[in-house]
Amino acid sequence: MNNKIEEKALDLALKSSDSAEVIYEEGESRSISFENNKLKYVHTKSIRGIGLRVIKDGKIGFSSTTDFRKPDQLVSNAIESAKFGQEAKFEFQSKNHSKDIKLFDEKVVSYPIEKGIQIGKATIEKALSVNPNYECGVSIGKGVGKSRLISSSGLDVSTQSTSFGIGIDILLVKDKGLLWVGEGESSAKVVDDLDKHTKKALRGLKLAEKEIEISTASYPVVFTSKAIGTLLATFETGCNGKMVQKGASPLTGKLGQKIIDERISMYDDSTIDYADGSYICDGEGVSAQRTPLIELGVLKNYIYDLQTAGIMNAKSTGNGTRCFTSQPSPGNSNIIIEPGEMKFEDMTKDMKCGILVDQVLGGGQSNVLAGEFSVNIDLGYLVENGEIVGRVKDCMIAGNVFDVFNNIIALGDKSDWHGALRVPPFYFRSVNVAGNKG
Repeated sequence: MNNKIEEKALDLALKSSDSAEVIYEEGESRSISFENNKLKYVHTKSIRGIGLRVIKDGKIGFSSTTDFRKPDQLVSNAIESAKFGQEAKFEFQSKNHSKDIKLFDEKVVSYPIEKGIQIGKATIEKALSVNPNYECGVSIGKGVGKSRLISSSGLDVSTQSTSFGIGIDILLVKDKGLLWVGEGESSAKVVDDLDKHTKKALRGLKLAEKEIEISTASYPVVFTSKAIGTLLATFETGCNGKMVQKGASPLTGKLGQKIIDERISMYDDSTIDYADGSYICDGEGVSAQRTPLIELGVLKNYIYDLQTAGIMNAKSTGNGTRCFTSQPSPGNSNIIIEPGEMKFEDMTKDMKCGILVDQVLGGGQSNVLAGEFSVNIDLGYLVENGEIVGRVKDCMIAGNVFDVFNNIIALGDKSDWHGALRVPPFYFRSVNVAGNKG
């Protein structure tokens, strides 16, 4: 059916514009979901569409559609929108020196959804054997996608990719409120060892059985790799070239300056095999690369797409993220932080009186751009003399990320994946905690 709709659209567009680029995408996903200990649904979704960018009279126009019967309408919409478009500060990519990055796993395609249902049932049985009052949710999903990007400059890149994700969450309704723990992982290849995540969730629930009240004070705090993402948002947003261009980034004008502890090196890396955020080239055909954002505490780079780079007299870092329905804008691929020296167990053992944070509620950032944060601790524990003594709830942590990331005792010696983030746990010397003691 395809009949190379993308080539037809490109040819049509070139009759009435100076240059053009077409992205074609198709994908199918299947997912199963258990809620309240029962299978809720098996869901299949497929999508196919194209997006067209044109440059006409020096301005950018864009339109997209899922209706392949009227390519001329797609073209006229793009041409029309160029009248009001931004001035183009770039040219469409020509040849692509795409890297060989593994994004496709045949085992995802052939993975039987019935197997996922069996894993879900067995997982819930295991959790309920520990406590019949648990309310469990399990999700297992797989997806396969194809895309092709072509331009009037001769670019032609096709990609095939797969995705797979699993997750478990367990809820316990108690007299004084709710206790919720969620674990899981995702990848471009099959990851269906739900058992290790279930064990981790059950361990977390056990440690949280006893609830503790704490006073408002500054405490040493350990953030697990699952929880630290919230605090890293300021650096991710701050390194975004579009935010820098708008003057909204707290890192504007700080390239080459030391901004945080010299033990921290942070990279944007789209070249990792099977990782969630990887690609052979970005949404504009710029090759995947590993970009140092912060090295030894020093700010090294901002991330750019072609247009933002053009405005800022810089070079695209291959971070033009998009789908067929949108124009590219700078976005992170995989965020990697190099691990440190300290074992996670030794971090908690080291604390006389401190807090271990494993889940936070929502973004909760009061002002991401200034680096201010205030987040509710969703799942956190009080540590006394190196031992976890119970759960702290209805507590909040607050501060400034530039302060806390300059006040580090140690980074964990192992990094874990959480989505497109691979980071170690962090051990901070002192963070303000609003306690729950009346």
